Amino acid sequence: MHLYKNFFRLLKSNCIGVAIYVVIFLAMIFGLVGSASSMGSSDYEFKRSYKISYTDNDGSELSRGLIDYLSQENEVEDYAGKEESRVLDLVFFQVTEYYMDIEEGFEESVENGGEVKLTYTTSSESGGITYSVNKTVNDYIDAYRDYREMGYSESEACDKAKELLSEQTHAYVLTSEDENIVGGMDNVVYYLHQFFGYLIIGCLSLGIGHVIIVSDTKVIRDRVSTSPVKKKNISLTNTMGLMTSGVVIWVIFSVIVWLIGHDTSVYKDFWWLYLANSFIAMLVGCSITSLITSFNIQQNTLTMVTNILSLAMSFICGVFVPMSVLSPSLLNVAKFLPLYWMSYADNMTISGTGISYDADKLILCLGIELLFAVAMSVLAMMIKSSRLSRVGS
Repeated sequence: MHLYKNFFRLLKSNCIGVAIYVVIFLAMIFGLVGSASSMGSSDYEFKRSYKISYTDNDGSELSRGLIDYLSQENEVEDYAGKEESRVLDLVFFQVTEYYMDIEEGFEESVENGGEVKLTYTTSSESGGITYSVNKTVNDYIDAYRDYREMGYSESEACDKAKELLSEQTHAYVLTSEDENIVGGMDNVVYYLHQFFGYLIIGCLSLGIGHVIIVSDTKVIRDRVSTSPVKKKNISLTNTMGLMTSGVVIWVIFSVIVWLIGHDTSVYKDFWWLYLANSFIAMLVGCSITSLITSFNIQQNTLTMVTNILSLAMSFICGVFVPMSVLSPSLLNVAKFLPLYWMSYADNMTISGTGISYDADKLILCLGIELLFAVAMSVLAMMIKSSRLSRVGS
């Protein structure tokens, strides 16, 4: 019991790693909840204002109408008289985001169905600004042509095109009330559990792993060798302390998720899956920490290995990046990592992931996670035992 208490005294003095991941977890909660709150309405109006400049060499009804239409939602400035080099500089430094040169004969060319005499310059040829403004210009020209074919005059066609395209477009966003569609807070619950694998590995390895390394230094080993305490007792104490810390973190995490999402449909339907999957993920985190700290490594090395391992697995296994956008070959590689199976099980709980709930596959996922935990724990004990025997000899 004395060694067990001493473990947590060391943890108290080396709690920076735990504190870092607590801050990450809290920031993630606030970010997800804030994002869900901002998506509370199902009716959205999309607007984006750009800095547009122009030179009108045509001076026609169509060119003036186009400029007037663009002026409704954008900052439009006349660059008539500016030298070409000056215009290019202004575009390059994004003083203006989109410059268009309306050539002479612009309206006549549109009327005759010829090539549109309008050139443009942007700082990003394939960027969103270019696509958006080009589409706006093309939509206006197409609407103008349609009204001209209906028999309207030039000025009337311009007004009609402006009136038609100025109507606000509203997008309907499906909410949790719609069948098979999850709402904002459902996504919060889902993403919290998705990120739990990354958080638990980092928290245990950086926080608890440092304590295990400190207790395995040469000074501590020399003291143990002159005391009645067995070396195996220290290893057992470290394992018990690691497991206790893991369970405490899991309980705190589960309580926080319950407070946030106990009213959500996804939590009501799959609370048991989330609890089981996160608990096994905690065991995997403990086994990974045991495996890493079973080697004779320094604290700086532990930090580097933990960050590389946790981040790499999170990106490859679908924690940070949805599985639906990962290539099949990459997912085949990810199957040899525990976080893949944790992420796969979580994806069964929510729509839009391409993975539907299947009891047999769920049991397979949880079973493979457990096998990873057991295998890494056994390997860690073998490495640790080999090191102790070499030190003893």
